[in-house]
Amino acid sequence: MTKSKCDLLVVGGGPGGYTAAIRGAQKGLNTILVEKNSLGGTCLNKGCVPTKTLLEDTRMIYEVQRSHFMKGKMTVDFKRLMEKKEMVVQVSREGIKQVLLGNGVTIVSGTASFNSPKRMVVKEDDGGEKKIEAANIVLATGAKPKYENGLSPDGDAVLNTDQALDMKSIPRTLVVVGAGIRGVEFASMYHNLGTKVVIIEKKNRILPRLGWELAGRYKKHLLDHRINVLPRTSLVDIRNREDNRVTLIMETGKGQKEVQTDQVILTGDRYPCYDGLDIKAAGLALNKGILEYDVHLETQAKGVYLVGDATGSPYLAHKAIAQGLKVVDHILGKESGERDPFFPYCIYGNLEVATVGLTEDDAEEQDLDIKVGEFYFIGNGRANTIGRNEGGVTLISDAGTGKILGAHMIGPQSTELISLATLAMQNKLTISDIKKTVFPHPALGETFFEAALASDGEAIHMLQDSE
Repeated sequence: MTKSKCDLLVVGGGPGGYTAAIRGAQKGLNTILVEKNSLGGTCLNKGCVPTKTLLEDTRMIYEVQRSHFMKGKMTVDFKRLMEKKEMVVQVSREGIKQVLLGNGVTIVSGTASFNSPKRMVVKEDDGGEKKIEAANIVLATGAKPKYENGLSPDGDAVLNTDQALDMKSIPRTLVVVGAGIRGVEFASMYHNLGTKVVIIEKKNRILPRLGWELAGRYKKHLLDHRINVLPRTSLVDIRNREDNRVTLIMETGKGQKEVQTDQVILTGDRYPCYDGLDIKAAGLALNKGILEYDVHLETQAKGVYLVGDATGSPYLAHKAIAQGLKVVDHILGKESGERDPFFPYCIYGNLEVATVGLTEDDAEEQDLDIKVGEFYFIGNGRANTIGRNEGGVTLISDAGTGKILGAHMIGPQSTELISLATLAMQNKLTISDIKKTVFPHPALGETFFEAALASDGEAIHMLQDSE
């Protein structure tokens, strides 16, 4: 067994982990990162990067096939589509590795566990063991899925979201269980390839983290594109395949229902993963399945921190990155004193959704006096030139100060445009500040500008009520 010491030991090479490791090394900390699988974590290998690659490519296929100037039938090489996705993942993974090494981070491939609050033993992939003593330890160990009713993926007819990224052929029919972010994105992806898709959701509406209005508009979009959505429906059993199809037993508001399909995707719920860490050896214990931490993301064991999915919901890569930076700043004694960052919530697909901050309902519950500015993409020149003018932008602001309290977008490139709102809110900009800003024309960003104008009844490219 080899021994070493370091200033910072990071367990987990996902967005939160590699960010903490890179920032620590940049600031002069002797840093070791331990990863048992592939660098990049779920986001890069089985989440954000591969899903968004496939969503973008399949959306292009869908739009070209249905464009008014397309004549004849287009053939899709599904194998090459998947190969391109894997190439993007590999290039991204190698890029992260080179940035880590270039900043002086030592990468250890293996599985880490505590043997005291400041020491961990790493069982390396090559069979060796390394004992590491660290002044500070960051746990970026991610999350794991859990499925209801004893159901589990088999990798054949019943898939988890990892396996759904590696299908060998396009299914004729598909049932997606769960209408959260991953559910609607996978539904859109395979719908774009011609699969007949049904989404089932146990709750009474899809995308439960969205406000009622946005969730309702997104459901209408799915239905308009012939993706069937069944709320208040639970999958209770899966029967054996017959004739290359699987039978699903679903519980609905009207009793049980049987449905046959080629394949099923179980999205599952996600929970923080601390498997194999031996947290007791560090003096830590779970509270309702999660490790407790303070405002600095430090656990009850001094010098041991959590970042990313290990901190629990929401499971967002950009949250993990922000937390990785925050932890290293705290270790270095560089507390900024700024308020916590705003984390935008994004859904990708043919129609994108992004939201940050308060909704109108939130403001009403808090008895806030607000203004609401709304502008629709149909009034935006750039949206019309690209043929994607569905949806709009809503800004919520304080009626007295003009401070932006929330932004909610549904439409083309909303996941990019939400950064304008997040930037404005984090830096306490007002509606007046936005109205003074010159936006290029034609550009989708003008919808944000026009929504600010609409807050005071001044929108240019949309007729407003004269109330």
